[in-house]
Order: sequence, then structure tokens, then C-alpha cells
Amino acid sequence: YEKMLEMAQRQAQVDEVRWSRLQTELAASQNLSVMIFTTFTVIFLPLSFFTGIFGMNTREWHDGQNPDGSDSTIPTLGYIGAIALPVSCFLIFTSLIAAFSSRVQGICKKIFKAATGQIKQGYRVIRVEARKIEPERNKMRKERKKAMRKRAREEERARRQKELSYDFWADVMNARHERHQIPDVNKHDF
Repeated sequence: YEKMLEMAQRQAQVDEVRWSRLQTELAASQNLSVMIFTTFTVIFLPLSFFTGIFGMNTREWHDGQNPDGSDSTIPTLGYIGAIALPVSCFLIFTSLIAAFSSRVQGICKKIFKAATGQIKQGYRVIRVEARKIEPERNKMRKERKKAMRKRAREEERARRQKELSYDFWADVMNARHERHQIPDVNKHDF
């Protein structure tokens, strides 16, 4: 018995080592994926930043006049920075707080649920109003389909209930009233 117990423990240890090796390999592949993503981010983030900067129309990169000769209404690079940098800092700071604060996440979830509730309520109102203008023929067709689906659900529920509630002794009691025949093979003369 002790030898068998020792073998079972060794097998459990071998299984545990295999499992930990698989987890290590999985973690290594995930680390490789994160490293590749980080590398691409480091390469393309500055490129997209400079593309955005040099893609703007500013007075510094423009001749300062419109084609018709009037003064340009194009903003300066300093004016764009005065607006964009504080707004960007605010959005980054807010995003970091939302990412790491469970209280803010809870508030965001409540706001999301409230908003989706309002959308669902508006959708219900629209459906009710659409039914008012729907032709009678379509209403009758929908009612028939609804009744057929309801009947099918009830039949399926009854079938499942019958399958789940099989009672052997109820079958024995019901079969008791039937007349049983003993097969000739089982009849013995004593």
C-alpha cells in the first residue's frame, strides 16, 4: 500500500512539473508578444506624432496669406500647442485615474448601465409606436409566430421535464396493473 501511495505521489509531482513547464512556456510566448508590440509602439508612436505635427496648417509653415490676398486665419503653432497640450495632459491623467481607480471604474459602470437603460427604454418606446402604425396583416402574422414559438417552448419544456423526472417506481406501479406473461423459456416444471 505504501509503495502504491508513493508512486501516486511521484506521478502527481511529475504532472505538477509538466503543468508548471507549460505555464512557463506560455508566459514566455506572451512576453515575446508584448515585446514585439512595445517595439512597434516605440517605432511608430514618434512617427505618428511628427506626422500629425507637420500635417497641420500653421502660420509658421504657411506664407501667412490666403490665396485671395487677405490675412490668414490659420492659427500659430504656439496657439495650437496652448490648446492641445493641456487637453492632452487632462485626457492622459483622466485615463490613468480611470484605469487604476476602482471607485472611478464603479462610477463609469453605473453611468454605462444608466445610459444603456435609457437607450433600451427609448428602443421600447420606438417599438410601441412602430406597432401602432404597422399593418394588421403583419400584426396577425407576428402573433401567430409568437404563439407557435410559445407552444414549441412549452413542448420542449415538458419533454425535458419528462426526461429529467423519470421515476422507476412509478413505472413499476403502472406496469403492475398490466398482465404479465412468463416466457416459456423461464417456465420450469418442479
